[in-house]
Amino acid sequence: MKSYFEIKPGVPALRYLFTYGFLTWLASRAAKRKHRMFTQLSGSIDKHVMAEGYFEAGVLEILEEICRKTGRTKRMIDIGANIGNHTVGLAHVFDRIESVEPHPILFKILEANTLGNNLLNVTRHNVGLASEDTSGTLVESATEHGLSRVRERSQLLPEVFGLSAEQFGTEHKVELVSADEFVRQFSSDLNQTFIKIDVEGMEEEIMLALRSIFHEFKPLVGFEWFTRSQPKLAEFVLNSDGYELWGVRVHDKGRNYLKRAVALVFSGRFYTLEKLDPKNLDDVYPLAFMVPKDNLS
Repeated sequence: MKSYFEIKPGVPALRYLFTYGFLTWLASRAAKRKHRMFTQLSGSIDKHVMAEGYFEAGVLEILEEICRKTGRTKRMIDIGANIGNHTVGLAHVFDRIESVEPHPILFKILEANTLGNNLLNVTRHNVGLASEDTSGTLVESATEHGLSRVRERSQLLPEVFGLSAEQFGTEHKVELVSADEFVRQFSSDLNQTFIKIDVEGMEEEIMLALRSIFHEFKPLVGFEWFTRSQPKLAEFVLNSDGYELWGVRVHDKGRNYLKRAVALVFSGRFYTLEKLDPKNLDDVYPLAFMVPKDNLS
């Protein structure tokens, strides 16, 4: 009689026992967490979420602190929400959250993660923001959806992310809407709002589109910043009236994985929030902040 193996003996069986056992252990840890997230194994954001519950948990702590200190807790506009890491992790801080994600698949995961955690204060928007109403081509790596970028408008080359143009091979047509018109619909509380912008190279375009809103309402603004690759963005933020520039500094750097792993064991991975010196900027800030003046000591 012919046998139909689910698991073949030998190495496949050993591999199965190790993998299934390890995943079972991860699942038991995840079951104890306040929030549960839908993830996939290939993405780096997802692997952090599976391992520790959130991606950049230290940054989330900084965000909660800075939003509370500045009184910007009425609303968060999460531009580039991805699977909802920041939305879910900070939902308890804000009265309302507007989660903006153009990726058609990631939007469904964002929806599942907010609905699955019963976050009734979150509204999801399946669009991207730009300087005008238009459309674009969202391209991504087959294994790293956290690096999705709008090909026609991103000011960051693929090499900035350590990938080639060919590795951004998966494409999705997406709708882009005017950032100014989208954000202005929440004008009743923009002076108590935190706007997070993490859009893989469209930060400058969106922030320039919102400059009249920044001037009028003084929201707290956080944005991912590759300082060497986005010099015009530096010119804009350093000359924005009524704001100071702060940033999240990463204390876990270097290309040598072994050294970083040893440092992680003995020192952990941590971030600090610092007022930035324009003459001494890091290459990358996971989030930099335009903070209304006199809001942080």
